Amino acid sequence: MTSASVLQISISPGGVPKLPVEEARVTRLGIVGDGHDDKENHGGPLAALCLYSREEIERLQAEGHPIAPGTTGENITLVGVDWSEMTPGARLAIGDEVVIELTDYQRP
Repeated sequence: MTSASVLQISISPGGVPKLPVEEARVTRLGIVGDGHDDKENHGGPLAALCLYSREEIERLQAEGHPIAPGTTGENITLVGVDWSEMTPGARLAIGDEVVIELTDYQRP
């Protein structure tokens, strides 16, 4: 199982950007307080959380894109993850109390 450092936890009532919160409770259906405008394609137990990488955000910023944690709609911005290991079925420990299983890749 891989572990990750959390840079930011983000939620919104629906849509983007998702805004930072100090702490959150993760359930089988996602982060409590996080909503989705498009319930047909987002949310549910197989798409409860969206993850993104600080390193990828920094790469895109260097190219001139106006991106920051939460602006792509991710719930958890991670630091130092080997994304080649992040394949469907992989388990990821986030902090000391949360373990998630990756179910699929996010489609644009």
